[in-house]
Amino acid sequence: MSLPVILNQAINPIGMACATAVLLSIIVLAAINKHLANRMTVRLIAIIAFTDLLSHAGEFIAVTNGGLVIGSTSCSVVNGFRLFARTFYCFTNIAICLHLYRAIVLLKKPTWKFEVCCLVLTLGMVLVVFIIYWSLGALRGQVGKNCNPGVDSKTYHMAFLMIQAFINLITTLICIVSTVICRYYLANWINKYSSNHSDPGQSQDQDEFKKARKKMATRSFLYPLSTCITLPFEAIFLIFNACGIMVIELAALMATTTGLAGVLTAVAFSLDPAAHKAFASAYSQLFIQKKGHQSINDSASESTTIIPLEHKLN
Repeated sequence: MSLPVILNQAINPIGMACATAVLLSIIVLAAINKHLANRMTVRLIAIIAFTDLLSHAGEFIAVTNGGLVIGSTSCSVVNGFRLFARTFYCFTNIAICLHLYRAIVLLKKPTWKFEVCCLVLTLGMVLVVFIIYWSLGALRGQVGKNCNPGVDSKTYHMAFLMIQAFINLITTLICIVSTVICRYYLANWINKYSSNHSDPGQSQDQDEFKKARKKMATRSFLYPLSTCITLPFEAIFLIFNACGIMVIELAALMATTTGLAGVLTAVAFSLDPAAHKAFASAYSQLFIQKKGHQSINDSASESTTIIPLEHKLN
């Protein structure tokens, strides 16, 4: 068993566990108060975690089913799911960058309509790319090799690999550029946001509010920036592979970095003030409800009429 296969089998389950933990945390928030999980930031985190989970599942299923017969239905399904998951991961991160750009640079308020349109557009782009892969014959795999996406024709295979590499690189570039632009406009967004949500007469409170919003916005950049770790080495590996060069060390590095997506999302989630605020609100709600039930029970006990023994006997 090669080193990249061992790393894939070891790291991807960890990524799946981290992504699942984030999703379960958000589900718990929704169970306590659906409005907490309905906040745009929390919804976006849930989408990212779900995307990570799909990506890790696709890689893990592929690496554990490498012995499937090339050209069989099972092999094609495994390859198709893997390609769909990786493509969906890239376009979802691009959509997240679009959300941040729209909110911070364009000062547009998030709406359900925009989010639904973004989701439909993302799925549409993924479907277009997936159809291209299918038309090239990449789902079938290469004869004489393990069950991995590939094409027997050298020209088509090179085109297939370069398309994947291009999507990875353009996703990374968009995430970096959008983060830089959003940070440049961050002060303007904070001033606009604070003027609408705080009392101008309370300068000290307004300063604290600005600091909190800046911290929250800055931490939100961690989600798309994780692509700087998860995608570049895969892109380099694909380019080398397209040129007929196989570097086992590069394959091992690719397996390691792509397997960190869920871990990086979990780390960003644990550092995200928006998540902290949501969990604090959930805890407060549970505590208040518990205290309220206790107060009702205590009041009921105190209001019970005490009847003297002699009156009971009469």
